[in-house]
Amino acid sequence: MLLQVSLNAQNITGIVTDIMGKPLTGANIIWEGTNIGAVTDSSGTFSIPDKLEGDRILKISYIGFNTELVNVRDIKHWEVQLIEDATLAEVNITAKGSATRFANDVAKVEVLGVREIQRAACCSLAGCFSTNSNVEANVTNVVTDAKELRILGLSGVYNQVLVDGLPLIQGLAYPYGPNSYPGTMIEKIFVTKGANSVLQGFESISGQINIEFHQPETAPRLFLNVFANSFGETQYNANYMVKKSTWNNLTIAHLTLPATNIDRDKDGFRDIVRTNRMSVYNRWAYDNPDKPKWRTYFAVRFLNENREGGLTSFDRNIHKGTSQVYGQNVHMNQGDITTKTNYLLNDKTSIIMLNSAFVHQQESYFGVKQYVGKQFNLTSTIYADYYYGTQNHNLKAGLSHRHNRLLEDVKFLEPLPFLDYEGRYKTDYDIPGIFAENKWTITKFTILTGLRYDRFGDFGWKLTPRLLVRANLSENTDIRFNIGKGYRMAHIFAENSSLLAGNRSLQIANDLAPEEAINTGLNFIQNFKWNDISITLSGDAYFTFFQNQIFPDFDKKVNTAIVNNFFGRSVSNSYQLENKWIFSPQFDMKVAYNYLEVYRVNEGVRENLPFVPTHKWSANTSYSLPNDQWQFDLTYRWIGSKRLPSTANYPEKYRLPATSDPYDQIDFQITRRWKVFQIYGGIENIFDFRQEFPILGYDQPFSEYFDPSFNWGPTKGREFYLGVRYSVK
Repeated sequence: MLLQVSLNAQNITGIVTDIMGKPLTGANIIWEGTNIGAVTDSSGTFSIPDKLEGDRILKISYIGFNTELVNVRDIKHWEVQLIEDATLAEVNITAKGSATRFANDVAKVEVLGVREIQRAACCSLAGCFSTNSNVEANVTNVVTDAKELRILGLSGVYNQVLVDGLPLIQGLAYPYGPNSYPGTMIEKIFVTKGANSVLQGFESISGQINIEFHQPETAPRLFLNVFANSFGETQYNANYMVKKSTWNNLTIAHLTLPATNIDRDKDGFRDIVRTNRMSVYNRWAYDNPDKPKWRTYFAVRFLNENREGGLTSFDRNIHKGTSQVYGQNVHMNQGDITTKTNYLLNDKTSIIMLNSAFVHQQESYFGVKQYVGKQFNLTSTIYADYYYGTQNHNLKAGLSHRHNRLLEDVKFLEPLPFLDYEGRYKTDYDIPGIFAENKWTITKFTILTGLRYDRFGDFGWKLTPRLLVRANLSENTDIRFNIGKGYRMAHIFAENSSLLAGNRSLQIANDLAPEEAINTGLNFIQNFKWNDISITLSGDAYFTFFQNQIFPDFDKKVNTAIVNNFFGRSVSNSYQLENKWIFSPQFDMKVAYNYLEVYRVNEGVRENLPFVPTHKWSANTSYSLPNDQWQFDLTYRWIGSKRLPSTANYPEKYRLPATSDPYDQIDFQITRRWKVFQIYGGIENIFDFRQEFPILGYDQPFSEYFDPSFNWGPTKGREFYLGVRYSVK
């Protein structure tokens, strides 16, 4: 984005900032086609001798941001605002008008900023999407509140969830990870549907969610948040930043204290999971204005969490692992380390190194079943980032390695004669890979081609090709197309906690191959201006075709989950239309409709996958007073009926309808702002819709028909909440 001011000078001068106006130190300015250049100082300003002959085009670049080409003409001073690259973004999205936006990227990337995250009581990552039509946070086990983030109606395992571009939410971290990151530590979220860049790996079949924490360079010096709801749960958050000349440090601490015992159904089971959670995150960032070629950060995080659900009389200190009183208890510890280093070789080439590692230990009890899981995961990537040619052409090429060790031990502490999957399970692999990605810009078109070549152990080398095309037909019209392949390694128990939570029989094949699928998509964004009203209309269609899918089959045998390779036809078709109106900086409104077809053809019969609604509507609106002291947010969701796993051959008392009921939900929030304080409060699920008796076989939790995975709607009912934020810049 460029702002122009005419001045009389022999040099071309200017200032380079991000979209929030923060100066970018060490940005490179060079006359296109020459070696004449300059570098911005600590205030983001530059001065470069004027070029009087030939094409007078300045190329302005900064690591992590999209390069700008400026046709200087007769303007002597430029104010240039660079827009972040969607894969290495390092800017703030906190301005009122930037609650959500689409990134200037070849892929359709929706960016959720702090203002969007704060429009609902986003106690965790999973809660950040209550106002978003692209991502759905689904509960997979109502007793422990395990959740997954779904895109295109597919299970969350097919959606790559990244933290600062690094894979930390997978394996044992998958079912509880979306709840373990507090919303107050998240600065922005990038949501991409379908095939994306190959830089982050071979996954991302249905899409990608990349969350970025607050940065030490730009975070408030002190941020405090206290939250409480009507269920008795409280949360406490503190962020503290220390800024030095070259090193900046950010510490984030989080504490959750559990809710009270609530049982509105009178089925004996708690409606609210009791959660004790503590996490600490510390990040060091190095950026020396005098040596702008070198930038790096190093971060560590530790999580300790205990979840307790089951009968209201369950006491984990007495009843855990016994048949006296039924309960489920999950205790986990996770430590992770992440590093990212950028080294600028010259004005066109940089080397980028990414490393992430986590250790996760978990001990869980599901009635008399004990589950102990231990996982170590290390992912390393190094690549060169090279700009070439006379236009914004970019080549990235490098190496990656994924190391994973997962050991799962399932024991039955008391006899369960109808179950036979007790034992030790290992999921160990090393996946080395090589990749290259080229982005080529020609006038109105941007073409990104990517290719990975990874070795999946005994399954050999696998190719992952990707193609993304953007046609920027005008300032207000964008059309994008993408197609690509994806693979993933399945972690059966870790990613399907409902298999352990219930008492279904389980049949697992011994030769599970990597899952693989092809995804293709087409989308458009059209902007309009009507007087002072800004209107955005966007739509997309995505089609996913699996060549192998490992999805537990609940219908083939009574009360049995069959886990096997499925090489037949398995398809997801997703269509979405969204319309956003910005009436003024204080007032906006958004409406979206989703149509989903997610099915497989099994022995010639089409079967819709369970728990996927065919139709969804959502709408939200936000209004604030001109001085921004008061803000009002309203969200509406309508979810259509979903197919449920078949219970036709169950005993009559445990039979359920073939489909769920449609339902709707309305949330409302008010925020009052002062200079350093904010008070916010609201109501979720105003009309108190609840799926009653969501646990199948609750009267006999140790019987073969007990299953807590049949929840298809909200089970907690109406929630009141109140919170306070304190922030010092």
